[in-house]
Amino acid sequence: MTLNDLAERLGVPARQIRFLIAEGILPPAAKTGRAADGYDETHVLKGQRYLALHRMGMKPGSIKVLMAFDDAVPILQAGGVELRVDPGISPEAIDIETVLGAVEAALRAYVAKG
Repeated sequence: MTLNDLAERLGVPARQIRFLIAEGILPPAAKTGRAADGYDETHVLKGQRYLALHRMGMKPGSIKVLMAFDDAVPILQAGGVELRVDPGISPEAIDIETVLGAVEAALRAYVAKG
């Protein structure tokens, strides 16, 4: 699909797609010809995720960090919340108490926004 096709699928201007690619939020297109860009369902799904997070009030920089964990390993799903771990981190390197405190603070802030 072309850049304009992707923009239409996401309901945003093509310039916003270019911004998301420049910021590393979306991967660049795979070129498929002289004038055609190679965007696929991966671009659509990542774009939809970005837009959903943006509508929730998250800043682009925060969304970029969050989306960088797409390859993280999910280790727990409970109450609509998923805990993921970066596959590159050693289990011994995780400070459980610090992580639990950060998770609690983040969940409390999210719930407070109601």
